[in-house]
Amino acid sequence: MEQAHTQTVLEAFDGIIADRAGQKRLPPTVLDGSLRENSAAPSCKDVNDYFAQRQELDRREHVLAWDHPCTVKASDLERRANAILQILKEKDKIRVYDAAPKKTGYGDQLHSRVPADHFLSNVDLIPHTDVFQVARRMPKGAHLHIHFNACLLPNVLLDIANTMDRMFITSDLPLTERINYDRCEIQFSILSPEKEKPGNIFDTAYQSRATMSFRQFREEFPNHFSEVTVDRWLEQKLVFHEEEAHNSLQTAHGAWEKFNGRTRMMKGLFNYESAYRRYTRLILEDFVKDHIQYAEIRPNFMQNNQLWTDDGMSMIDNFGIMKIIIDEYNRFQKEYGSYFGGLKVIYCTPRSFSNELVAAALQQCIEFKRTWPQWIAGFDIVGEESKGRPIRDFVPEFLAFRKRCEEEGLDIPFLFHCGETLDIGNETDGNLLDALLLNSKRIGHGFALARHPYIMEHMKKRGICLEVCPISNEILGLTPRVGGHAMYNLLANDVHCTVSSDNGTLFRSSLSHDFYQVMVGKSDMTLHGWRQLIEWSLQHACMSEHELRSVKEIWQGMWEEFLQWVVDKYGAVERLQPTPGQ
Repeated sequence: MEQAHTQTVLEAFDGIIADRAGQKRLPPTVLDGSLRENSAAPSCKDVNDYFAQRQELDRREHVLAWDHPCTVKASDLERRANAILQILKEKDKIRVYDAAPKKTGYGDQLHSRVPADHFLSNVDLIPHTDVFQVARRMPKGAHLHIHFNACLLPNVLLDIANTMDRMFITSDLPLTERINYDRCEIQFSILSPEKEKPGNIFDTAYQSRATMSFRQFREEFPNHFSEVTVDRWLEQKLVFHEEEAHNSLQTAHGAWEKFNGRTRMMKGLFNYESAYRRYTRLILEDFVKDHIQYAEIRPNFMQNNQLWTDDGMSMIDNFGIMKIIIDEYNRFQKEYGSYFGGLKVIYCTPRSFSNELVAAALQQCIEFKRTWPQWIAGFDIVGEESKGRPIRDFVPEFLAFRKRCEEEGLDIPFLFHCGETLDIGNETDGNLLDALLLNSKRIGHGFALARHPYIMEHMKKRGICLEVCPISNEILGLTPRVGGHAMYNLLANDVHCTVSSDNGTLFRSSLSHDFYQVMVGKSDMTLHGWRQLIEWSLQHACMSEHELRSVKEIWQGMWEEFLQWVVDKYGAVERLQPTPGQ
């Protein structure tokens, strides 16, 4: 019975291979014969036969590969650009990584620098590689998983905060001991005069969360801590460091504790009108600079997280936040000279909320869609998956939401975060099953999906795509290095994936960095693989047919220009390659 099932599966694979290879029937191999004859092992006639059989099996493996369609349809220019890219990968290893000083590890063991090592170990080397320069220049299609409050470098919000008269800083610890400079959790807030609780963070009598003028804090900081500037210290408080992400005691839960503290620090730098407007404009400019043609952003909408006016006297509600995003986008499109194909908003609310609050968020999402039908891409619940509530807790609310959308003719797909976990067999791990049953259009992360072959096959049949965030998953403890990322197994099973940056502010990364990691994490990764990931990002974006047609047409032209740029800039490396036998 088991052997018959195996035979059926292999025959199905052979059918796919024959179809992709344009053949009516595949030639038999010794593996086919051994299965039919119930032989213990395949048997080859001689060495020549062995390697002929090996070549045929290797060919079939490649025909089944997820990037095969893009590989076979590649133009001569694209094939040449890919050949150059493969040379650049080898040159980068020698020129950048082999040339870098070795790192000293446990027992004074020296460790060579290598591509695809811990991202935070290589973050200073990556910009010096030619492959990263190619990744930056490449038109990336659609960016589908990016949290709006953590897109740009930390200095952006800090620079804006420096100009605000009513910006205050607080700490959970007084900065009177050197150790507290590392331990303390800093937070910011715009406050009206009556909400101040004055205190001096540098005083031993300082009470936790007493407020200090940010301007005064900046002036006094050099008198107490001279090892680094105040700007550098604050920036370092916002970003992850290699030793905290990858030390021997760190876990995914521990990394999330650090992550959550940093998001609390970010919150006060972001939730007032001037910062929100300026940030919206700058991220649109950054999308263009990173050669992104379309994006779906994930702002957080909740009743207790609304925007303050700059004086801290009044609040801007969620409808006001949407108006700011739309206003700044429209202004950007009128004023900025470069092409950007479009922006949409994924309505997000915390997965830690009560059923009543999630139901209210779903209702407001419907109201947003009625008001701005072209702007709302979908709905998601966000936050640490293992600490928040599982999707199944909200099934009644989600089913009622889906019914209302159908009754009103509203297209608001679920775009659930799930599978961002190492947990196996518990409620968190079960989120993938609920996402499938609730017909989520895409899955945020989906790292755990490879452990669920049945769910994975049904997601493939339903055309559900994963928003893969390699650097985020590495830093938050799901995999120590990108080479061990589940996406390569998922891609090998022909699961559609896109590449996203998640929370680039905290990780010191951009979408270009994630594409770079995808390339160096797999030895045989090609430009054709990059292209397939980009094409899937456009295919699975929440665009109308008209929007998709327009963006894809522009992307195609930019892709051709990019290929020519690769050949023009780096074509000389082909002449430096040794010929076979040299």
